[in-house]
Amino acid sequence: RYFFLRDVSFGQDGSYSPEAIVTRVNAELANSFGNLAQRTLSFIAKNLGGEFPTAGKVQDADGILIEEVVVACAGFKSAFTDLALSQGIEAWMRGVFACNQYIDAQAPWALRKTDPERMNAVLRTLVRAIRMLAIAILPVVPDSAGKVLEQIGATERDHVAIDDDGWYDRVAASDFRIAPPAPVFPRLELPAEA
Repeated sequence: RYFFLRDVSFGQDGSYSPEAIVTRVNAELANSFGNLAQRTLSFIAKNLGGEFPTAGKVQDADGILIEEVVVACAGFKSAFTDLALSQGIEAWMRGVFACNQYIDAQAPWALRKTDPERMNAVLRTLVRAIRMLAIAILPVVPDSAGKVLEQIGATERDHVAIDDDGWYDRVAASDFRIAPPAPVFPRLELPAEA
């Protein structure tokens, strides 16, 4: 489903091959969004005992990322409303790419020893962004996006929930803990030729 919505413009002819499907899904779902969620949630489970990070030492980069993700999710919704489905997924991917650039630049694994308060702010920002992106992509990959949301205790899944700024603090104040996550978007392999 992801491949066809991403690579074939709605109402137009399109072509596909097993190789193209595997390449697209691996690049965008497994390597980009899946890896982002996996490494963020695994890090929290391992280094914070699964507890949601506190607010920490916030920097401008955190707000900038959240705004980029909000814009990406709004672009996704707007494009889907207009049946410009592949453009919607392109907008969503801009949010995913922004998150990956942010995690690489902020390097929470390095901050763990040098600046734990900053690490907390980075991880908090990433969990918020992952939640918004997972809610947005639910119509395209409902099972997998739903599993990501389960891993972070997000029960509200309607698109309006993206704007719920109080979600994080409510879950952080609860007894919910992030368990070591199982990969939600495993890499696809081409079937072996007989």
